[in-house]
Order: sequence, then C-alpha cells, then structure tokens
Amino acid sequence: MVRNEADIIEAFVRHNLSVLDGMAVIDHGSVDGTLAILRRLGAERLPLVLFENDMPGYLQEQITTSAVRRVLSQFGADFVFALDADEFLKVPERDGLDRALLAIPPRMHGVLRWLTYVPSFDPAPRDIVGLLRGARRLAVERHIFHKVVVSRHLMATPDATLSNGNHFVAPHPDATPENSGPHARVRDAFAAIAHVPIRSGAQLVAKVAIKKLGRMAANMDWNPDAASQFVYGTIRSGRALDAATLLEYAVNWSVVRDKWLPASSVELVDDPFLAPIALKYTPQGAADPLPLVLAATERIARRFASGAAAPSPRPAGVPAP
Repeated sequence: MVRNEADIIEAFVRHNLSVLDGMAVIDHGSVDGTLAILRRLGAERLPLVLFENDMPGYLQEQITTSAVRRVLSQFGADFVFALDADEFLKVPERDGLDRALLAIPPRMHGVLRWLTYVPSFDPAPRDIVGLLRGARRLAVERHIFHKVVVSRHLMATPDATLSNGNHFVAPHPDATPENSGPHARVRDAFAAIAHVPIRSGAQLVAKVAIKKLGRMAANMDWNPDAASQFVYGTIRSGRALDAATLLEYAVNWSVVRDKWLPASSVELVDDPFLAPIALKYTPQGAADPLPLVLAATERIARRFASGAAAPSPRPAGVPAP
C-alpha cells in the first residue's frame, strides 16, 4: 500500500520482482506521479497488479488485509509478503527462500526480520539507486519488529487481519500482539527485509505529516512515545531537518522516544541488499511535500464536510470515483 512514493516506487517494484513471482500494489491516492510510474511498469508486462483506493483515512490494516485475501483467492498465491514502498526483500537465493517458506508449520504465518538501513544525508546521492546502494545497516537493532509473511491459512480464518503496520496477523481486529498467536520466524540466512525509512527531508515531511493527518481522521493516532509522533512534532515546530537531524531520526526509527541514542553511538555496517536494477521512469529527488500534504488535507476536509467524519474502509481494488 503506497502513497506519494514516486522517488522510490520503481526501485521497489523492480528489486522485489527479482525475488517474487508477482506483486499487487495498492495506490492510496497518490498525487506525485507514483500511479503513472506503476502504470508504465505494468505496461512492460511485469507481473504487477495495480489496485486503487482513495479513502482519506490511513486504514492500512483493513485495506491491506482485503488486498491480501484477494491475492490469495484470485491469484492462488501460496504466501504474500506485506511490504511498504521503503522495504526491500533481502534474499540470497530463491531456492533457500522456498525451502524456508515450506518449513512454516500449517495454520501459521511467517515473519521476517526488519533491518534498518540508513543512507548518507551529507551529501545525499542524487539518485535513488545510489542512495539505496550506499545505505548501511544498523549493526544492532533496538526494536522488536518483524514483518509478516501471510500464508494461505488466512483464508480459513475470516476474522483474522493484518495488524500493527503489517507486523503480524491477528485472530481478530481487536487482538493485541500478546494474543496474536505464534508466528514462525524465517532465518535471516534465507530472507529478511531491508527497511529504508528515511531518504530525504522532503520525503520525511510528506510521509509523517500525511500519515498523521490520515490517522487523526480515522481516530487511530500514534502512541505518544512513537518515533513518528515525535518527528511530527518536530516538523510542526518548524525545526530544520538538516543532515544531522535526519541521521538521528534514521538510526532511532521504530524505537520509542525515551530509548533513542545519539547517532554517533550507533554502529552502521556495510551489508548491500539492492538487486542489479536500472530505472526508466523515476524523477530526480523527492517531490515538494507542501502540495502533497495539502492534497491529503483537502481529501480529509471534503470527507468531513460531507458528514462522514469517520471513514470506513472500502475493499482494495474498488476503483476510485
């Protein structure tokens, strides 16, 4: 599920299709050229299915769960990797991944380690491929998160839903991580996820501000100690997002605020992940965040003006009006 990811969406698709049999991407109301890039990629006859959904609230769990169920039923997938546009499968070889997936016990889903990668911000590479190739991994992760690999068992559990940012499958929408049931961990030697949460100041402003507005509209705000909540407060205060600030945020992403460390004390290691890809349609740099944030605000304002204060999810794949 993506929105306004024109600077990275082509790299995301081309890299992950070097591992996967196919991809289904939900465009969630992009206004920056993301949708046009996805359509051009589809015109290349890549195994890419495009859904569109323009609900103003950031209802990721409901929308993504609906799309995953559709992929499992309509396309016969055995497993579905629930990825965001800043996540790249890190798979040494496909045969090993297949063996690891087949080893997941029946009636269970899998999880992959979520590895944080930090690019150079001073100076930032001019193109996204250079930025991704130069990104370095945290030597030690300080969060507990994994990302889910959904098995066909989802089809036998109609109340189950992808939850908590697609980090696990919950037996019902109100379940907590503690009562979500066991998930099988796939060893890093077979597969992991390279996560590049911050690429530039402009990208970070658009990402955090738009998600914050969508979550507020859906009454699903972040926890007070969440990294995104702190970053939003910084953006709202007008503090400059210079290279040092971006580095501080990147090395502490997904860590609760009171556990943050100075960037100088966080070790980064070289551990490349990007496939040998070439891009055709990607613009240089991230888009100006102001028009993107205003477009998202307009969608939410129109929804509230129509009297629908709490948007309800529409199944993924239903065309936008």
